[in-house]
Amino acid sequence: MQNPDNYIDERMIVGVDKDSPGYLSGIREGDIVIEVDGNKIHDSLDWAFFVGGEEPVEIIVERDGFECAVELEPFDGDTGLNLAPLRVRKCGNKCIFCFIDQLPNGLRKSLYIKDGDFRFSFLHGSYITMTNLSDDDWERIIEQRMTPLYISVHSTDENVREQMLGRNNIPIIKQLQRLAKSGIQFHTQIVLIPGFNDSVVLDRTIHELLEFGDSLLSLAIVPVGSTKHRKGLPHLEKVSPELAKTIIDLHRSFKSKISVELSGKIQLADEFFIIAGERIPPQSYYRDYPQYENGVGMVRDFMECLNRWRAEEFPDLKGAEIAVVTGELFAPLFAMEAKDKLEQLANCRIQVIAADNNLFGREVTVANLLSGLDIVRAYRKFDRTPDALILPPRIVNSDNRFLDGITLDELRAGFDIPVILAPDNPTEIGKVFYRVLHTRNR
Repeated sequence: MQNPDNYIDERMIVGVDKDSPGYLSGIREGDIVIEVDGNKIHDSLDWAFFVGGEEPVEIIVERDGFECAVELEPFDGDTGLNLAPLRVRKCGNKCIFCFIDQLPNGLRKSLYIKDGDFRFSFLHGSYITMTNLSDDDWERIIEQRMTPLYISVHSTDENVREQMLGRNNIPIIKQLQRLAKSGIQFHTQIVLIPGFNDSVVLDRTIHELLEFGDSLLSLAIVPVGSTKHRKGLPHLEKVSPELAKTIIDLHRSFKSKISVELSGKIQLADEFFIIAGERIPPQSYYRDYPQYENGVGMVRDFMECLNRWRAEEFPDLKGAEIAVVTGELFAPLFAMEAKDKLEQLANCRIQVIAADNNLFGREVTVANLLSGLDIVRAYRKFDRTPDALILPPRIVNSDNRFLDGITLDELRAGFDIPVILAPDNPTEIGKVFYRVLHTRNR
């Protein structure tokens, strides 16, 4: 039953396909699944695990306060039943670097949710600290072989880790050992904060994580992000060019001392190389890009896609001027690596606009954290009227809203030129230029 807080039991049946095995068994919307073949059900993840085959199962459901048993025989693995969606289990840490604690008011509501849910780590690759796992959670992870998981380690020095997370916790090495012993592999990350987990602390953390061998799939080291809204929070030093170079040198020293297999598991975020003014590593450095969503390898992937652009994939724009908006971090690279080639392929002029981040502050320089208003302000500084404006990929959510809640349609309404999102896959950039062509020909 739904309460005033819009709470829905995660075990509730919220959809029943007509004439499906579930419907014919007598199960109806609103029923609560208690057990499957004697196994307690918590949510749709349990349901998928215990009702994943084609064998008949006995299900205990609750309806109007009474429990009853039904037999269900899936057809080709399908029951025709849908359980309530998972609700995010919130993180209880007080991390000194938590980006959510540095957000201003008035943004999209979903941005304020602190995800500490091991289920979403398994399903979607979100990072967890494992500080909120119950015995029941551990049993589920091990029994259902939820592998791989994505673990925020930050430091294997427990004093440092507790200081960073803002709470006492179970030693992370013991938890990782338990996962490894149970056959659960993991990707890991270290958010690097100067003065906290760099230097000898970082060296120790890397050494101790590499000892997990095959259980450790990857280790990303990413620089801490700080916004101008850190009111009441301790000051955090940003990663300087000198420190970035030190981190890169540390990684190179590891590569010279350990096996190629182990050293390849350590990957630095693109920002380190950009901050240090060093070349982005070759594609081989990133292997299969296991930490891509963590900002590790995106620049190299873009550069590799650039090499696959072909003239036949682009229209002749006959000298049109295209403005491309991106963050301050990526703007110089785009201007250096992509601008000339795009101008040649599409017979156009490209103007790169490096947008300041007024929402979070100048220290936040990545494109995906630009707001709709940041885009508007950046364009207003442009001294000409281009034929089209191209925005970074993934700058809006699935509802086409920017971080500040402005919709893409609302932003477009304020421009007298086409505003086009770049594709998630850089190899498809030619389609954007065809859209420019079509809008010019209307």
